[in-house]
Amino acid sequence: MGQHYADPVILNMEAMWEESNPRCPLICLLTMGSDPTQQIESLAKQKGLTFGAISMGQGQEVHARKLMNQNIDEGGWMLLQNCHLGLEFMDELLDKLLTVEKIHDTFRCWITTEVHERFPISLLQASIKFTNEPPQGMRAGLKRTYSTVTQKQLEVISYHQWQPMLYAVSFMHSVVQERRKFGPLGWNIPYEFNTADW
Repeated sequence: MGQHYADPVILNMEAMWEESNPRCPLICLLTMGSDPTQQIESLAKQKGLTFGAISMGQGQEVHARKLMNQNIDEGGWMLLQNCHLGLEFMDELLDKLLTVEKIHDTFRCWITTEVHERFPISLLQASIKFTNEPPQGMRAGLKRTYSTVTQKQLEVISYHQWQPMLYAVSFMHSVVQERRKFGPLGWNIPYEFNTADW
């Protein structure tokens, strides 16, 4: 089958955004050490769109409803984080997306959730689902880190030491990510290192 099928796939948020539409939420199933918030926010900035995030939990439905109504009208992106803690709102969200008459073309609803047995099946069926698993191995870790580096970041400092230092920080970040897998043998206490720590 070839090397193409052996290499890990790097998540491409822009490709998922192009595949989606305003009435189709994008759901990220969370795993330990993965949080797509930074990637989603940077894509929104790159596209020149407003971005708002709400961490779901007790009493956050009011804020989520307000953010949703505002972004449906104005065309921004909303991210509802940890939706396994606000399952009651998920059915209301799907109903609103399917029944609202007018919805802005650039509106997108991003959702992060842990796997939960009571998560609404109808919402899962109507959405694009993805997972953002941490990379396996040093090579995959470096590839993932480098996929987030932009040309602007490479050229922001003109000193010749900048790019080797960027490599060293990226390498150290990949080592830290790998050590996390060994639990108490890697660290004295568990740390939640993820891509936001780079």
